[in-house]
Amino acid sequence: MDLKSFHSSILLSQEIFANLKHFKSFKPQIYLAFIYALTPLIFTIYLFFKGVNMNSHGKAKWASIKDIETYKYSLVSWVKSICALFFSVLFAPLSIFAIFKRHLIIFCNERVFEDKIGFRIFDFKTYYNALKIVIRQIFYENFLSGLMLMLKSQKTYYQNLLEYLKGSMLLGLKKENPITLNFDNGLPLGVYDVMTRAKVVYYNSPLSTLIVAPPGAGKTSAVAIPTLLSVPSSCVVLDIKGELCDLTAGYRQKHFKNKIFIFNPYGTDNSLYFNPFDKKIVSKMSFSEKRRLVEEIANTIFNEKSQDPHWVEQAKNVFTFHALYELCVNEETTLFEIALSLDKNYTPLINKRSRFYPQVFKCVEKSKEESGGFEMNNDGTYMLDKDANGKPIQIADVNVRKLWYQQVAEQIYIDIDKKENYDGTINKLELKLDKDKMPILEEGMLDPFMRSYANRWANANDKEFSSIKSTFDRFMQVFTDYRVKRATSKMSFEYEDLRKDNITLYIKIAQTDIDIIAPLIRVLLESIGKNLLLKESKRFDERIYFILDEFVRFGKLSFLLEMPALSRSYGVVLLYITQSNAMIEKYYGKEDAKILNGTVNYRVLFRMNDYEYAQQISNEIGKMTRKTRSHSTEKGQLIMGGTSSIGKEAWDLLSAQDIMNIDKDEVIILVGGHQAKPLKLKANYYFRNSKMIECLNWEVKPNEEVFSKL
Repeated sequence: MDLKSFHSSILLSQEIFANLKHFKSFKPQIYLAFIYALTPLIFTIYLFFKGVNMNSHGKAKWASIKDIETYKYSLVSWVKSICALFFSVLFAPLSIFAIFKRHLIIFCNERVFEDKIGFRIFDFKTYYNALKIVIRQIFYENFLSGLMLMLKSQKTYYQNLLEYLKGSMLLGLKKENPITLNFDNGLPLGVYDVMTRAKVVYYNSPLSTLIVAPPGAGKTSAVAIPTLLSVPSSCVVLDIKGELCDLTAGYRQKHFKNKIFIFNPYGTDNSLYFNPFDKKIVSKMSFSEKRRLVEEIANTIFNEKSQDPHWVEQAKNVFTFHALYELCVNEETTLFEIALSLDKNYTPLINKRSRFYPQVFKCVEKSKEESGGFEMNNDGTYMLDKDANGKPIQIADVNVRKLWYQQVAEQIYIDIDKKENYDGTINKLELKLDKDKMPILEEGMLDPFMRSYANRWANANDKEFSSIKSTFDRFMQVFTDYRVKRATSKMSFEYEDLRKDNITLYIKIAQTDIDIIAPLIRVLLESIGKNLLLKESKRFDERIYFILDEFVRFGKLSFLLEMPALSRSYGVVLLYITQSNAMIEKYYGKEDAKILNGTVNYRVLFRMNDYEYAQQISNEIGKMTRKTRSHSTEKGQLIMGGTSSIGKEAWDLLSAQDIMNIDKDEVIILVGGHQAKPLKLKANYYFRNSKMIECLNWEVKPNEEVFSKL
């Protein structure tokens, strides 16, 4: 059959389908033929869409606004909201009536039956009179307070009611954040231009961030300051220049109701005192907890890695012994006291009952007829031999410190004046052990670990101990400064206060003092960090932020480096701010730098000068698929001749060169689990935001003046 046009083929098809009712046996064949006729079209469409698949060589692509925030429809959630709203409204009168009834009974007990013990059933007339009094009291004399009573008691109910109403009004639409970022609240990362309006991009998960920006890129003005003006809960801020404190402290105090503390031992504005061995902290601890505390701080101070670590390790052991002994005997000490522990005068520490006392002072000897020895006073002390002026005679060239170690090696009880420490009881002491082979100590006994430690130093070689002392003094030098002594003489807060209250702690250190005071800052930061990981907290209002600007300059903070992998359940968020990844590798090593890059969930990258790190980032993002087209022509046929071909190839979504040459006011955001979808944002500079500018340089008042009124 000759079909001269497409129209004629359509007419034929219509005629065939119209006459099928007369030829029912042909129906299956006709329908099957129709399906076969469509097969080329179906295959063409399939090949077309498969051919334009742009994921065949790589899936990397730029994140869009839909990756930050999108809405999805859910019929199930809408039905749930409708049902919840219906039942909430249905049972609301019963709830309110129950409150009114309870208020009525309480009022009757207090006003109508003051001579009765409890509320009882009474006749209708009495009930009616009581009801009139209650109604007049609530709705006439104190209407507002009565209404507030109901609303306060129904706070949870009304919150749920509003939530159900919102779900019903949205018709099942549900907001989702595919790459865990949002436009609502949290820690600001940058600005996304949406049409004609710029929207700040935040994240509010309890995960950590690494910010890499070279000098002058704006890491302070685009990250640190906007963060301090956005998050209301407690913050610990490394503030080398003092700029963050000057600009944001007043706003945080007045608007966010934060107590402001400044830790600046060498400055005149210091308002924070930090002593990790303060009595209010140590007095609650067992011996094992005290030992853990001392060893943690010792590891932070003596963290130098050298080819011969023996002397550093021994100096750390000396620190541990002296600090732990003071905590056991006095339940407190200071870093200043420990720093001078090897140079202090040990003579007054030799007890007058101790058998070592005659080795320090000349004592009256017994006659030979009395079998030698020394004369004793009635109180059990040695009788001193005095000079012509009536003063005790001290024996020269005696290593009193070693004698003190020997005295401690025989000390049984914490009370150094207890006579059992000096009457030979140590020689017949038999400690009982529990089922776990742990010593059972009487109340007030010194742990045997301390006696063993003291015996170790009592038997140390003098020359070796001199080298240990030299190493000890080198590490502890910073704590002998009188300004540091004052700043570490007491404790301004307990670690848990950072959760219970809103506190902002600014650590202000001059550029020239960093190398000197770095050990103290490490102790402060790691002590806070470790103690915050003792108790889990998932409440948003108890979240604590560490803003660690130039953290690498304070030496290796081993524990803080591990915190991103540990801190999620504890509500501790860390912002590591550095000039380059190479600086992290210099102070921490390449492996630790990899660990930090791998454990933080967010990375904010400004234009950088580090090609190696830029290449690393490019490799992490991966490849995208792009189309290629080639065209070849034959000689002399430039227009009509030749062939062309279209293909696809893998291509870096962001090359190292691209990363090193992004605009100076742009940042690249990488989100853990979504590295193949980097997000390019405008830097959130505070000086381009009029609202943030209004929040700067507010007056900071003393905490006592501000919070005593609350």
